[in-house]
Amino acid sequence: MTVDASGPFPVHAFTPRLRIAGALLHGASLCTLGFGTALLLKDVIEGAQTLRPEPLALGLMAGSVLPSIALRLLRLATRATVTVRPEGLVLTQQGGTHFEIPFDALESIHPWRLPMPGPGLTLRLRSGRAFEYGLEVQAPRPLLEAMGPRGEAKDEPWVRYAQARSEKWRTRWYDQALKYGLVPGVLAGIFFRAHQYISFGGPFGELQMYGWTAYLTSFARTWLPVFLALLLFGCFWRAVAEALCFSAAWVGPRWSRHVRTGAEWTCRALYYVALPVFLAVRLLG
Repeated sequence: MTVDASGPFPVHAFTPRLRIAGALLHGASLCTLGFGTALLLKDVIEGAQTLRPEPLALGLMAGSVLPSIALRLLRLATRATVTVRPEGLVLTQQGGTHFEIPFDALESIHPWRLPMPGPGLTLRLRSGRAFEYGLEVQAPRPLLEAMGPRGEAKDEPWVRYAQARSEKWRTRWYDQALKYGLVPGVLAGIFFRAHQYISFGGPFGELQMYGWTAYLTSFARTWLPVFLALLLFGCFWRAVAEALCFSAAWVGPRWSRHVRTGAEWTCRALYYVALPVFLAVRLLG
């Protein structure tokens, strides 16, 4: 075995119980978003408006936002690194605790069949047991490649899917600000201005008549349904994109990369162009 020392690779080290907790939090968030998306699509298909923004926002806050925050805190608490040395792996947790896993004691490495709360790896020992920590790795291929022949799992579809996703779907703070701040804010501002002219004869008519509290409350009531509609429509297309990308990962590496690239650009076009146009037509029609 002539593997050069490489790394450290960032991971999250989950015990079985912590992984179950993370999976439940992640699952609750996804299910809540999926349920809200289904309700919104039902209204769109039926041409009805049975979904009220305030209850929906409270439900998303309780069922998706809070579990996502809890999962983020769990990930912060389980941060670790893996270093690949010629003789084996070294897992270093926060606080400096080290676990050395000799390659001679390692039987196989398996990607998680259920990538919850994210993509990860199980280290199977020759004793028949799994290593006490599962390793969540957002980009598993470099770590597996560093292991040489031991990292043969790098060619499995689950790994291809996770690697392509980590390379092409990177969210930075300004992406979040644009997606969840600027776009809904601009659309809501357009609708709010139209409402002010229609109802009060000018952009500040309600402010002059009833004051800041009524004016800002009116804007919030305009902004909230716009924000929720964009959020849930974005969730719908994200689910479609991930299903296509996961299917492509079973075909081959090139398909995995190319389909992921196409899916990401399509999602951007749908969110930043098609969805605002659809929303404008629906709300103004």
